[in-house]
Amino acid sequence: MLRKIIHIDEDKCTGCGLCVDACHEGAIAMVDGKARLVRDDYCDGLGDCLPACPTDAISFVEREAAPYDEAAVAAHLA
Repeated sequence: MLRKIIHIDEDKCTGCGLCVDACHEGAIAMVDGKARLVRDDYCDGLGDCLPACPTDAISFVEREAAPYDEAAVAAHLA
């Protein structure tokens, strides 16, 4: 499905982890010292992570992605 989802520019990412803390769904994780979107279906597309990033490494893109799965997020957070 085509939808709005975040994109993380790894060249701009400093690995501070603030976006990981800001993502209430658990869609972002630190991998090899950089923030990565690890689950498309956990990203709700609301962008709580965007203002948390001090280097503006996060933006929205529209691309093919799995639909947001609220039940999977709830199970992951439980």
